[in-house]
Order: sequence, then C-alpha cells, then structure tokens
Amino acid sequence: MAVEVEQSREAQHARLMDGLAASIREKGLARTQVTDIVSHARASRRTFYNHFEDKEACFVELMNTLSDAFLGEVDRAIDREAPIETQIDQAIDTYLGLVTSDPGLTQTFASAATGERIVMAQRQAFERYAALIVSVVESDSARDPAVERISVERAYMLVSGLHHTLVRALVRGEELDRVSYEFKAVIKLVLSGKSSS
Repeated sequence: MAVEVEQSREAQHARLMDGLAASIREKGLARTQVTDIVSHARASRRTFYNHFEDKEACFVELMNTLSDAFLGEVDRAIDREAPIETQIDQAIDTYLGLVTSDPGLTQTFASAATGERIVMAQRQAFERYAALIVSVVESDSARDPAVERISVERAYMLVSGLHHTLVRALVRGEELDRVSYEFKAVIKLVLSGKSSS
C-alpha cells in the first residue's frame, strides 16, 4: 500500500513538471501561472502546493531533471575508446541535438525571467557537465600522454561559455552549425595544451 501511495505521488510530481513544460511551450515561463500548470497536469492547486513551494521551485526541478537527462545522454554518446577529438564531436553533437529538439522549452533556460534559485540551479548543472569533461579527459590522458589534463575551473569555463554562446545564437534565431564548429575548435585547442603557454 505504501509503495502504491509513493508511486502515485511520484506520478503526480512528474505530471506537474510536464504541465509546467507544456505551459512554457505554449506561453513562455514569464506568462505561465500555477493555474496553467495544474490545468495541463489535470491536477488541483492544492496538489501543486503539496509538491512545490511555487512556480520557480517547480521550474528548478524541471531544469535539473532535464539537465541530468541530457548529461546522461551525452555521457552515453561518448565512445571512451575513440580519440579525444571524436569524443568531443560526439558530446557536442549530442548536446546540441538535445537542446534543439525542444526549443520552446530549452530556450526558457536563458530567459530573463529566471530568478536567483534558477541561476543557482544552472550553475550546479554546469558543475556536473564540467565534472563529466574532467572525467573523460582524465581517462584519455591516462591512455594518451598527448592529451592535456583539464582543471574543473577550465572545464566550467567551457561549459558556461557554450551555454551563453548557445543562448546568443538561439535568441538571434541563428543556425547552430557555426556554434558547433567553434565550440569543438575551442575545446580541442584547450585540450591540446597549446592554449596554456
């Protein structure tokens, strides 16, 4: 019985986040109200407030859930036995593919309507992506001495730089081929060690 109750609660929780995502696609984050979320989720306001403090808390959790899912996809797309240049291409191509598959939702992560909690959650997501870069590079540098190790700070700069460059391109309605090319070039330069002299 307790398991069923917990499963029902988890299903409600997921439905509310899906309701927020649906409303964001429809009208954007700034114009989305709790009434829109519960309407899409077919739930009551009381149910919403049993799960989340407010809309921003729901958005932070949605963003964290998507970020973790994207990170898992990127990690799985990387062939750890391939040369580092190939791994970089695989990671960037996968990430950009995920971001552009649902632009109505993912562009919101760059919205001016984001508050402090959302900014903090974004920074934590950048930390997780930076840790993935460090992990991939460490395993490669152990295998190939020509691969330059990378600090978590440098990896964080790369991740946050990609995010802001991507936001710039999305806001301008630009194709992402140029962003992809430039970002791969920057990462490969950083990992070559030529940038540290």
